[in-house]
Amino acid sequence: MQHGSEHDVPAIRDLSAIAAENNPNGTAFGTGVDGRTMTWEEFDRESNRVANGLREYVAQGDRVAMLCQNSLDHVSLWNGALKAGCTVSNLHIRASPNTVQHCIDELRPRVLVVDERTAEFFEERVREKISTDLAAVITLADPQADYEQSKADLIEGQSAAEPDVRVNEDDLAAVLWTSGTTGQPKGWCFTNRALYLRGSTLVDVAEVNRSSRQPNTFTPSFAAWYSVMLPALVSGAETHFLSNWDVETYLDMIEEHELTTGMLVPTMWREILRSDALEEHDVSSLDAITSAGEVLDATTLRNLREKLCSDVKNMYAATESFSTVMQNAELNEERVESVGKPVPGVRLRIVEEGGSYDDVVPQGEVGELVINAPDAPVWAWGNTQKTDASFEDGWWYSGDLGYRSEDGFIYLEGRSDLMILSKGIKVYPAPIEERLNEHPGVEEAAIVGVKDEEYGEKVTAYVNRSDPDVTADDLDDWCIASDNLSRMERPRTYHFVDEPLPRTATGKLDRLSAKQLGDDE
Repeated sequence: MQHGSEHDVPAIRDLSAIAAENNPNGTAFGTGVDGRTMTWEEFDRESNRVANGLREYVAQGDRVAMLCQNSLDHVSLWNGALKAGCTVSNLHIRASPNTVQHCIDELRPRVLVVDERTAEFFEERVREKISTDLAAVITLADPQADYEQSKADLIEGQSAAEPDVRVNEDDLAAVLWTSGTTGQPKGWCFTNRALYLRGSTLVDVAEVNRSSRQPNTFTPSFAAWYSVMLPALVSGAETHFLSNWDVETYLDMIEEHELTTGMLVPTMWREILRSDALEEHDVSSLDAITSAGEVLDATTLRNLREKLCSDVKNMYAATESFSTVMQNAELNEERVESVGKPVPGVRLRIVEEGGSYDDVVPQGEVGELVINAPDAPVWAWGNTQKTDASFEDGWWYSGDLGYRSEDGFIYLEGRSDLMILSKGIKVYPAPIEERLNEHPGVEEAAIVGVKDEEYGEKVTAYVNRSDPDVTADDLDDWCIASDNLSRMERPRTYHFVDEPLPRTATGKLDRLSAKQLGDDE
C-alpha cells in the first residue's frame, strides 16, 4: 500500500487515460496519408471497450498475442489488452511458421489477434501446429474462418468505462521477442516500470512532446515500434502509422501531416535520399530526425542535413536496452561512426570477451559492451538459463564489440556471435546454413554478412556443391519453402566454390575466411 507522497510510475495501461485527460481533443493516432484518425479521448474510450470485450476471454495476468501489421486497429487492441490487465506480445509477421508456432506455444496466450495479411498465414501454416488452446482469435479484417471474431463484434455493446483492474509498476506488461543464435526466439519480459522509463528517456533524448507529430513505420514485433509508441503515450504526441514501407508514401505523410520528427534505419534514410520524389515534397516541418539500428556514414549524414533536416541524432538500442545517443551537436563527420554516449541513467562498460563486468579493458581497446540500464527486461520467458547467461548483477552482455574513445564516445566493431544486421533486422547464420546443408545438392554452406548500401549487411551464402547443376534460384526456392526460415532470413547472394569451405584450427567452420572464396552467381 502506498502512503503519503509515495507513487509508482504509471502503468502503461494508464498512459492513454492520462493523455485523454490532459489533451482530449489532440490527435493521438492516424493511418497513412489520409486514413482514419482518433483523438486521445476517442482512443482511450475505444481501448476501454476493447478491454471490456476481452474480459470475456481473459483474466488479469493472461497473455494476448498479436500477429499484426502496424495500424490504428492493432494499437487499440494492444492498448485494450493492457487495460484488461493482460501481458501483450507482438509476434513477428515475417517469421517462419515454425517460429510463430514456437512463440505461441511458449507464451500460451488466451487470445490471438490477426489481421488481413496474417489471418490466412495463421490458418494455412500455423494453426494446426500449435498446441495452445486459444479462447478466441480476433481479426482486424472481415472474418474468413468460423473461429474468427471481428474487432467490431468484440467491442459491440461494450462499456467505454475503464475495467476494474489494478496493475502495479512491477507487473509484466509486454514480452518482446528477439532472434536466437539457434533460430529459436527468446521472449524478453518487461515490466510497466521498465517500459515507462524507456518511454520517458526517449521523450527526453528525442525531444518528443505534446506538439510533436511523428510517423511509425516499424512492424510492431520490433523494439523500434516501442521506441516510437512509448514516447507518444508518455508525452501525448501525435503518431501516424505506415503499415508497408514506401518512400513516396512516407514523404506524403510528412507533407500532409506536417510531421516534426522521424526515426528510421540508415538504409531507409538512404532510400529517401536517392528518391526523385524527395524534391517534389515539402519536408520543412521536420525539426529533428533520428537514425538507429546501423552505423551512419559521412555521406548519408551530410545529405540528411542538406536535404531533409539539419538536426540529426544517432542512437544505439536493442530489445534489451536503450543505451546510447549521439546528439546533433556532437554528431560530426569525424564522429559519424560513433553511437554516442550513454543516455541518462545508463552505465556502459567495455570489458574483456568472456570476462565479467568488472574486467574493463583500457581505453581504446576493443571488448564487449555490457550495459546496466533501468529499462532492461526482468526475465526471458520460460528460460531462466538464458536470463542468467545474458545478465549478471543487472549488467547485460550485449554481444556487441566496440571501444571507447579518448573523449568518451562509443564505437562499434561488430559482433562476437557473427550475427548479421540486415536492414536493421538480426539474422543468424546457423539456421540458414542448416537449411542449405539439407539440400541434396549441397555439400556445405557458410552464411556471412557483407557490407551493402541497401541492406547494411547483405545475407550472403558461400556454397560448396555436391551437384554442380544446383543454381542460386534452386537454393532460394529451397529456403522459401522452409517452415523454419522466414523470407527476410534467406540469402540474397550466392557464391559457389569448388573446394571445401575453410575451417579453423579447431575444425570449426571459418565463415570469415569463406568470404575470400567464390564468384557471384
